[in-house]
Amino acid sequence: MQQCFLILGYGIPKDITLDENYGIYLKTVFNNVFEACTKSNNWDATIIFSGGKTDMVKPYRRSEAQEMIKYFKLLMRRTSVRDRVKRWHLIPEKRSYSTLDNFLYTKEILKPLKADTRNVIVFGEKTRHRRIIALTKKTLPGAKIMIVDFDQSANRYLDPDFLRHKESEVMKFDLWALKSPNNLKKHRELFKQKFVFLRQAGPEKHVQAVKEWWEEELKKIVR
Repeated sequence: MQQCFLILGYGIPKDITLDENYGIYLKTVFNNVFEACTKSNNWDATIIFSGGKTDMVKPYRRSEAQEMIKYFKLLMRRTSVRDRVKRWHLIPEKRSYSTLDNFLYTKEILKPLKADTRNVIVFGEKTRHRRIIALTKKTLPGAKIMIVDFDQSANRYLDPDFLRHKESEVMKFDLWALKSPNNLKKHRELFKQKFVFLRQAGPEKHVQAVKEWWEEELKKIVR
């Protein structure tokens, strides 16, 4: 039985090895993958790291997937685990600009592997958990979900009503995008524009810019 794990990406810090959020997230992921392999006594794990080039630092070449793998390899090299995890296969999915894309592009990766989606575990962030559940059901039926409440940034502590409203509306937009190729194209264009906007705002105004962008775009999203 092939074990597969999907790790959703969440931005790109200046140095991922020093980032508190990714430290909590990826160490938690590592321990859960390690535990799953221990219980099944099967160390042939395929781990997909999903996230595109959302870099906020010029020349904007890094991807979330590549950065997460860089950190994960450091965890795998520890003397206490390296002999047991050497058969783990790390796959970068570098095209995504949204959570919906994370799932759709991962589904493409899984097809040639002939992986049973019931043997997939998805790792994602707490404030997006309802949307992660809905998209998992739509794209990877039967997959298990592991929610990690790792975010210590100001984004995590935005007004709860705003977060709930944002997630509810974006989930509607995601489901609308799945109805046709043309809808999906518009969805992808919008999320690419998001990163143009955030780069123009700059790192000092990043949190406020995220909130402003969503407040403006939520007015336009298809209902």
